[in-house]
Amino acid sequence: MRRRSGCCPGHLFFLILFVASCWINLSADAQVGTPSSPTSAVTGTATPVAAPTPVPLADVVAEAESTSEKLQEMETDLAPEETSATVARQISLMTQEIAALADETTRSLKPGAPLETLNDLGSRWQKLNDQLALWARDLTARANIIEKEIALLPGWRSTWTQTLGVARNSSAPPEVTKRIESVLATIARVGSILQTRRAAILTLQSRVAEQSQRATTTQRSIRLAQNAAVEELAVRDSPPIWSAEVRAAAAHDLVEETQVSFATQLAQLRAYLAREWTKLIYLALIFAGSAFVLFRIKHQTARWTAEDPALDRANRVLQLPLATAGVLTFLAARPLFQQAPRLFWAGLAALALVPILILLRRLIDRHLFPILNALVVFYIVAQLRHLAAALPVLSRVMLLLEMAGGIAFLVWFIHSTRPSLHGTASRKTARAAARVGLVLFAVVFVANSLGYVRLANYLGTGALAAAYLAILLYAAAGIVEGLSFFALQIRPLASLGVVRHHRPLLRTRIARLIYLGAFVLWALLTLAAFSLRGPVVEGVTRFITAEMTVGSLRLSLGALLAFALCIWLAVLLSRFVRFLLEGDIYERFHLARGSAYAVSTILHYIILLLGFFAALAAVGADMTRFAILAGAFGVGIGFGLQNIFNNFVSGLILLFERPVQVGDVIEVDGATGRIQRIGIRASVIRLPNSSELIVPNGLLISEKVGNWTLSNRQRRMELDVGVAYGTDPRRVLDLLTKVAAAHPLVATNPAPEAYLQEFGADALLFQLLFWTDDFDHWPRIKSDVAVATNSALADAKIEIPFPQRDLHLQGIEPAAVAAALQTREPG
Repeated sequence: MRRRSGCCPGHLFFLILFVASCWINLSADAQVGTPSSPTSAVTGTATPVAAPTPVPLADVVAEAESTSEKLQEMETDLAPEETSATVARQISLMTQEIAALADETTRSLKPGAPLETLNDLGSRWQKLNDQLALWARDLTARANIIEKEIALLPGWRSTWTQTLGVARNSSAPPEVTKRIESVLATIARVGSILQTRRAAILTLQSRVAEQSQRATTTQRSIRLAQNAAVEELAVRDSPPIWSAEVRAAAAHDLVEETQVSFATQLAQLRAYLAREWTKLIYLALIFAGSAFVLFRIKHQTARWTAEDPALDRANRVLQLPLATAGVLTFLAARPLFQQAPRLFWAGLAALALVPILILLRRLIDRHLFPILNALVVFYIVAQLRHLAAALPVLSRVMLLLEMAGGIAFLVWFIHSTRPSLHGTASRKTARAAARVGLVLFAVVFVANSLGYVRLANYLGTGALAAAYLAILLYAAAGIVEGLSFFALQIRPLASLGVVRHHRPLLRTRIARLIYLGAFVLWALLTLAAFSLRGPVVEGVTRFITAEMTVGSLRLSLGALLAFALCIWLAVLLSRFVRFLLEGDIYERFHLARGSAYAVSTILHYIILLLGFFAALAAVGADMTRFAILAGAFGVGIGFGLQNIFNNFVSGLILLFERPVQVGDVIEVDGATGRIQRIGIRASVIRLPNSSELIVPNGLLISEKVGNWTLSNRQRRMELDVGVAYGTDPRRVLDLLTKVAAAHPLVATNPAPEAYLQEFGADALLFQLLFWTDDFDHWPRIKSDVAVATNSALADAKIEIPFPQRDLHLQGIEPAAVAAALQTREPG
């Protein structure tokens, strides 16, 4: 009996009923806003999407594997959670540091607060706020990723739930059902982890936002205090130093406020070091590495200095490896510890003071040692005053003592150096600086005493900061100079031809560049110490960007400066490229004679042309108008400038074709000389009388030019010799060739040759031909051979005759004889 295939109507009815119920459930989920895609979850828009459908049973295994891999990737990404872990680990320490800094800021924001203190507090709050903003951005990015991942889960859960229902209703194998249940369990687990992570990140975001708001509010208060400090700089802000109010406040500061202030700063330091302690390890490694390298090169630099005394100044620095490493470490600490509290910098500066002092005593003249020692004392007192900035009266008293000590020292220094008024330039400079410092210290002392504390702090702190910066940058420049000189002595720089040939020149230029850079940096930092860098830069920018209209043309000083700067940089770059090519590159290649000059000249033109276009772009020139101008310029070339353009093109032809080259000896228009330079319009020829002949390039192309050194630098010389009749010609020919061949600068190939040219009226005429490879000294060589020939003929008893005439008299009148005799008689 035949069996019917397919399913019965009852089963088909239940299957249709199940699908309809699933559709109703999915429609209900969509109406209540259940997200089904990452896009709708993130943006919150009601984007219509297709309803999830169950996975066909045949594809369950493959789809389950794919979904499990995606869930595993989500779970793996959540495991490290570096962003939230870092923020969670440091936010508590940051909160403590911000609380301590807020307490210090509150104490410092009093009438008469030094502008330097306000600037320092503003900078520290800004750096903390920048760190908080960075954390907030990272947390937001992480939260967005988690939100997108959470938005994927409901759709997956719905799809696999329906698939599980289909599998159960279809009597699927137990393994398939278990596989689907495993996927659903993983979705639930990952969803729970994502929700936990999102809650943690939202909590961290709230804490970061709270601290950021606190920092922003404090920064606003500091900016108000800074503006007031600038506007009221010349306003009396405190009672005189001798008033009873100051005495009472001083007792209070010394007893109570001092302890609170230093306790607050210690709390800041502890919180900062707990958060950034790993940077101390980096600092120690920098010191150890620098000291190791400097110890390795110490003995080598001593040997080089013995051979080249010009390295003595650099060697003084490199012979102190520990001190040099200490200064380098101190300079490297600035970018590492940008958020460090003032107590940290005070301690680090005290440690760096010793190596700086040791180095400077090696670099400066001995008569400047007292100034150096005084600045060290002032620096220590200034650091203590900086730490006591939150204690107005104590800081004021310390500034008075500092200025009084400075006045006394400068008076002594000026008096002690009076006999050496006409001494060295450094001594005169030191005396002038001492007079300026004396006047400034006196003004600060009087202003502080009368109650102009803000003005006194502004002038005194700025002046001392300028002096400290000068000392530090001078020591740093000496170290950089020594290291750069050392770098020129070792490979790979020492293997460069430009270094071998021009080492003294490079030392001079490098030292000049280093000290120029140090001076520019000192000027910028000094302006910053006086809180003038921003206004000065803003004023200069406003001045150079101010536009001036001339007819339809709009110009500005900035555009003109940019144009000039681009041209100047192009010229410098061209010189440097040619210097590098001629000093190092050309000698590594066997170039044809004249090729090096041609390459250098073409590169010079190209760099200048590019610099010109860069200058036009810098001034914002309209290239369309420039193209029109170039067309008009071309028309001008066709009429009035055709000779100049002809000479320019002729110069290019000379460079590429090289019929004549720099160094060639040519003859043009009857003048013979050596080509010194092939320029854009004309070439320069140096004549034997040391004058210079300017010849247009077009003449060298269109006219006949004799080139004595085109194919080779040999020069043939001719020497004409006459001997008396009766001399054996073979003997003379042999003697002439031997004399010429004996000269060391006469070429052997071709060998000297001698010929009997003709029978002269008074002598046998010979010609000696000989060549030399030393073209530049051929007149001297010819003279030497002529002298040797004369000596050889004399030694060989060969006569060199002179013209003779025999007079035959056939008759003479007696009166003529008598007249001749009469003229011979005396009287």
